[in-house]
Amino acid sequence: MRILRIDSWDGQPGGAQDYIREIGVELSRRGHTTEVLDLVSEPMDHPPPGQRSVKVPAGWGRRLPHDVIAAPDVEAAIRAAVRAFQPDLLHLHHFDAAFASIGRMVPELQVPLVMTAHDAELVCPISTLVRPGNIVCEGGVRPRCLFTGCHVGFGGLYNLWQQRVFDAQVAPHVRAYLCPSYSVAGYLQTHGYRPAVHLPSFARIPPEVAAGTVVAPPDGVVPTVGYLGRLEQYKGVHDLISAIAILRRTLPTARLSIAGAGPYRAALEALVEREGLLGAVEFVGSVSGAAKETWFSSVHVLATPSNFWENFPLVALEGLVRGRPVVGTDIGGIPDIVVPEETGLLVPIADPSALAAALGRLLTDEQLRSRLGGEGRRRVLERFTPELHADRLEAVYRAILAGRSFPPQSEADAWRIS
Repeated sequence: MRILRIDSWDGQPGGAQDYIREIGVELSRRGHTTEVLDLVSEPMDHPPPGQRSVKVPAGWGRRLPHDVIAAPDVEAAIRAAVRAFQPDLLHLHHFDAAFASIGRMVPELQVPLVMTAHDAELVCPISTLVRPGNIVCEGGVRPRCLFTGCHVGFGGLYNLWQQRVFDAQVAPHVRAYLCPSYSVAGYLQTHGYRPAVHLPSFARIPPEVAAGTVVAPPDGVVPTVGYLGRLEQYKGVHDLISAIAILRRTLPTARLSIAGAGPYRAALEALVEREGLLGAVEFVGSVSGAAKETWFSSVHVLATPSNFWENFPLVALEGLVRGRPVVGTDIGGIPDIVVPEETGLLVPIADPSALAAALGRLLTDEQLRSRLGGEGRRRVLERFTPELHADRLEAVYRAILAGRSFPPQSEADAWRIS
């Protein structure tokens, strides 16, 4: 197969871009040919083979007309990529930068189209699915979004137009929406984006970790909670810091190690000081390679405390495969990974007290930690592998190219990993 991927993304590169690269490598190993067309504001100076970029304007004021009015240069680039590559299938990742151009081109290209829902933008203009007051939203991009108190702002009209373009010009041509989480699959099905196929993602696990044994924290290490990820407000790290302050009232030795970087770090450091947690909370910055393994060996429990919708947090897989049970919030795709009393514990969003109680339970019960961490490791190695994901992705592609209505009802359960 020849698969052309289009990623129209206007934010910082993240997990979705890592996925696009890694699944391309996996498909290439299987004899398929893939190419990526990026619509980005900062193209790479030296893109890797099989990846080309189209520069789109940066900044809200400059991007707005480029997005809502079809841009001839973007259309020409898409048309040229299709003509040169001759894809069997077009795979769309995101619908952001230059979306009007994509909308105009999709009907013209007449190539089978699939889309991966990396986020919740199709059903929420700001992809949070949480209204003020920590109310999980029913979804749907509608004019009412401008009046719910959500932080949609002036971008609301932009989002409504974006949705209109997608619904009118792109959605009729999408053969399948690939959904990393049950949550987003349910939202898409509810709002008419069908078929929504559950296709969990995977974490790229170092071979030595997959083949090795669980490394427990050394004797004498005080009870430690770990957080690994970007430092953004929606990640809920402020709730985690507040939970540690509550937990230390009954477990005074508990500490928190925060690995990662992001624009919210200064605010989090100020919160640590206000909570009187200096010395109990450390910021270690970004970790990778051997430093990441050292960090994981120093924590007993991993927390994923997101207070907005998360599609499929790969960091939870990373923690489980290293035998660390996960305490996560009950939103988005987190419950796909964190199964209560089996691989970890779930708590409501934005509830530091509940989070503190769950963390305390795991930190003080070594037997429970070992059981949940061991089961979590087994499930990750069995169910969330690049090979299994690629097997299922290939099956989706083949079904579409064969002209089948996908997925047949009789095979629905075959596309679920539970």
